[in-house]
Amino acid sequence: MKRKIFKTLETIKRKCVLSLMLASFAMINTGFTAQDVEFPDIPQIPIEETQAEEIQVEETSAEPTAIAVGENGQIKISEDDELTRAFAEAIENSLGRDLTATVEEPFEEPIPPEEVVETPQGYVPYTQVLGMEATAYLPTDGGGGGLTAMGIPATYGIVAVDPDIIPLGTKVYIPGYGEALAADTGGAIYGYRIDLCMEDYWQAMDFGRRTVTVFVLK
Repeated sequence: MKRKIFKTLETIKRKCVLSLMLASFAMINTGFTAQDVEFPDIPQIPIEETQAEEIQVEETSAEPTAIAVGENGQIKISEDDELTRAFAEAIENSLGRDLTATVEEPFEEPIPPEEVVETPQGYVPYTQVLGMEATAYLPTDGGGGGLTAMGIPATYGIVAVDPDIIPLGTKVYIPGYGEALAADTGGAIYGYRIDLCMEDYWQAMDFGRRTVTVFVLK
């Protein structure tokens, strides 16, 4: 019984404080006097003298409600603050104007980590960026029967490199070509040169010879 009475008094106290705060704000911004504002009726709970003497003050974890005012004179209230919103609506009904505005969380673009390259599969971390001269070749080129230096079939996504620059077995990403595996070598492929395996003759001819950026992936 004591706890119930105390909670009721605490609720009434919070409502009174919020009413006064919102009413003061409304009067300041509109020039109304206290007589122009109708406050919500606060129920009166009779308390017998014997009960009042026994009521003890207990600690409460309720935090005071913060009210922010925007540049347009509106009170910013978070979506989950139902108590403040209820009293704000009561003041709005009395004044005939909108005083509240819901606070929206700003959207923040995710910032990709450093040293990553954007690929069709997303952001991929890399360890090195190399500028290289690129050419194109077909799986039937050379005398290896379509097999690479690593013993796997040559196909699109396989590149020939100088192992002293890019070790065999390394994954790379080349803009305009995609992710690839350094799995082959070639007599003319040395230093900062790279040979990209294509699917057909016309694709290889269209690629020709060009400078590319090679991202050595982790």
